[in-house]
Amino acid sequence: MAITKVTSALLDSAAVPAFKTFGTDSIMIGDTTTGTIDAANYNVGLGVDVFAALTSGDYNVAVGTSSLFVNTTGSNNTAVGRNALVANTTGSANIAIGSLALGANTEASNNIAVGKDALGATTTGAGNTAVGSAALYLNTTASNNTAVGLLALAANTTASYNTAVGASALAANTTGTNNQAYGQQALDQVTNGSQNIGIGNGTGSYLVNLTTGSGNILIGHVVHTTTSGTNYATGVGYNLSCAGGYTTLGQDSTDIRAQHGVATWATVSDERYKKDIADSTTGLSFINALQPRTFKYKTLGELPETFNAYEADSTEVFKNSNTNHGFIAQEVKAAIDADDSIKDGFRLWDDREDGSQEVAEAALIPVLVKAIQELSAEVETLKSQIGE
Repeated sequence: MAITKVTSALLDSAAVPAFKTFGTDSIMIGDTTTGTIDAANYNVGLGVDVFAALTSGDYNVAVGTSSLFVNTTGSNNTAVGRNALVANTTGSANIAIGSLALGANTEASNNIAVGKDALGATTTGAGNTAVGSAALYLNTTASNNTAVGLLALAANTTASYNTAVGASALAANTTGTNNQAYGQQALDQVTNGSQNIGIGNGTGSYLVNLTTGSGNILIGHVVHTTTSGTNYATGVGYNLSCAGGYTTLGQDSTDIRAQHGVATWATVSDERYKKDIADSTTGLSFINALQPRTFKYKTLGELPETFNAYEADSTEVFKNSNTNHGFIAQEVKAAIDADDSIKDGFRLWDDREDGSQEVAEAALIPVLVKAIQELSAEVETLKSQIGE
């Protein structure tokens, strides 16, 4: 196939009647009324009414009707699409790809807009990145926002330092700052709440829509707060309802939570959840069967190869090098199996998928209470026997 070399003579021909060269290594193809452009260098324009007001801006690329239409001295801009960067005058180092992308920008610099109407209302906000149709659509003067996804941060106007990744993430935010949302519809109803983190589809926007609350950390599918104005709730899990001032972990209503500043975890224990309630008889005899131990941990290379923590030839010590106080899981299991008063569901002992065994000491609390009650009764009996 023969290839025709494109020359100035060819472009000046009737085949491309609107070709124009100007400045140093600048070209423009398309009907337009241009400004004083002889001082503008290294520019490329393609489309009707591109570079209509250009004076001295350098290194610009405009492709599409009216792209960079009124740009005068702005440099290093790339505009691809109808009316992309159409209002830009002095802003530099902007990238706009899509119809009306950065369409209202006048003098702001270092913005990136990819998608129809992305950053469409921004006038002076700088350092924003919007990827997706209508991402950061209403943003005007806010700076340093990142929006990736359809309608991400679409309503944001003057709030800065937000990050939204996912369709409709932080879509309703207007003035809330320093929010981070990752996932479809993550924190999508927040309006002026700040310093929130939402990771997972629908975080902060399921059952209860977080709108004005601040300082919340929500991680997991449809994890949400208890009210629209909740502050400082932390939740990690699935479909959790998280209260302000608490850290909540788990799945649905099978959660545990701890009040901030308090070391104790709590779970639901309401009588209205329970039936077949009876006195537990597990107490002192079981406690006496347990053997408290001191021990040190092995190195990772000494562990069974099936354990997740195993590392061949590693001399790194598992957990710590201290002398620890606790129980041996196998001995706990033997004590459980030997005690007829233990019922199913007692989770002092359990095993893991890799074959290792674990102990949850907190499960001993009801048993310890029973043991203390038994000892107390024995003391009272002895006291009565000696006449006290």
